Amino acid sequence: MQEFRLMVNRGIRYALENGLTSKSSMEKFGQSLAREYHINGAHARTAMSVALSLDKGHRRRLRNGKKSKVPYVFKPFLRADDVTFHVTPETGHIRLSLRNGEWSAFDVRLSQYHIETMARGKIKQLVLNGTKAVLIIEKEVLERYEPTSILALDTNERSLDGVSLTPEGAVPVSIPYPDVSVVQHRHFVRRRKLAKKKCNDRRVWRKLAAKEGRRERNRVSQRLHLVSKGLVELAVREQAAIALEDLHLPKGGGAGRRMRRRLSSWPQRELHRQIEYKAEERGVPIIKVDPRYTSKTCPRCGEIKRRSRVGQVFECAKCGWRLDRQINAGLNICRTALAQPPKEVETRGLGGLRLDPDALANDAMILLYAPGNAGAHGVSGRSGSFGRVTAQ
Repeated sequence: MQEFRLMVNRGIRYALENGLTSKSSMEKFGQSLAREYHINGAHARTAMSVALSLDKGHRRRLRNGKKSKVPYVFKPFLRADDVTFHVTPETGHIRLSLRNGEWSAFDVRLSQYHIETMARGKIKQLVLNGTKAVLIIEKEVLERYEPTSILALDTNERSLDGVSLTPEGAVPVSIPYPDVSVVQHRHFVRRRKLAKKKCNDRRVWRKLAAKEGRRERNRVSQRLHLVSKGLVELAVREQAAIALEDLHLPKGGGAGRRMRRRLSSWPQRELHRQIEYKAEERGVPIIKVDPRYTSKTCPRCGEIKRRSRVGQVFECAKCGWRLDRQINAGLNICRTALAQPPKEVETRGLGGLRLDPDALANDAMILLYAPGNAGAHGVSGRSGSFGRVTAQ
């Protein structure tokens, strides 16, 4: 791993000094490094690919006028292609080629989920560092089906709220995940206490704060996986397309230090990333919508409320429309998705859908399951659907 790190750093400097941007131009230099370090030539080619990818990001930042230092890899690691290693899924035994006639073998612990996942795909790469081994698997994705309904969801700090539009009509939907913000605040308080307690020993504080950060990320990620998995399964059962906001929060957004901290730790991009890759694997169409004014626009007359804060209930001053702000945003997302669907999504099945906002104006929201009593997949309820809300 140390030799691989050195090859990557030398490849970075060589490519920048000579203005090289393609793998073919780095092939001879990679071969010379393989002979110099006496390692498998495939490892040298992979190191050159990693170096070029780091150089690409450095050049892009410079073109955009941003400050950027020449990339440098500090920690030893190894990224190996499938031609250099072999994995036995039943036992977790990995045999890795280092040099001509020299191999390294070690065992990793694999759960039943890992074994089943590896059986459904082809192992392409192995990434090693000082603490873990990561196997990258290539899987065949299903072709996108033609949706007959649409799930339009507004992403909020504690829930996904919106509407499910079918040929029978629109139904409000709410998918809560309140534990995420609770976990984040709890670990924030712990880190703040550690900072005060270990203010005289910065080395110990960094170690303890990093441990808290890893535990927080793992706990948050596990909860987001339950939400994204249940949402995609619901979309598959109903043959629905998922419409989401294309969120990119500006830096420094929010009024006050506390609000800025909450927004900066809000995992909305991670939740969208999980939904998108799971939807791609199951063939679920994803529609991304411009998030501007989704919570401030009246879905009936199109009037935009110019006030900075709308409140929990949106009320239109022009036509008198009144509805929960989050469900109102879901209506606007659904309307935009139907009016301007992306070219890569087949939308012939959505042509017969008609969105009638007046049908939801006086609906009462009743959650069919309690988030605290979630089952194995984080959901339960009389209807058997994930996050379904009914109207009365």
